[in-house]
Amino acid sequence: MTKDIEGEIYHLDKMITSLVELLEEKGVIEYEEWENKLREKLDEVKGLTKFEDLED
Repeated sequence: MTKDIEGEIYHLDKMITSLVELLEEKGVIEYEEWENKLREKLDEVKGLTKFEDLED
């Protein structure tokens, strides 16, 4: 079962990475832009606050 899940995660990772690389090649998105968006989404899930969002 664990091997199945690992295989699925590996496969999904390759699919997403390939899609982003294709979009970058076509000039739709930059890889760095995608990474930043991904970090934002992960931070939202964690419930963390970005330093820039802190009020004085």
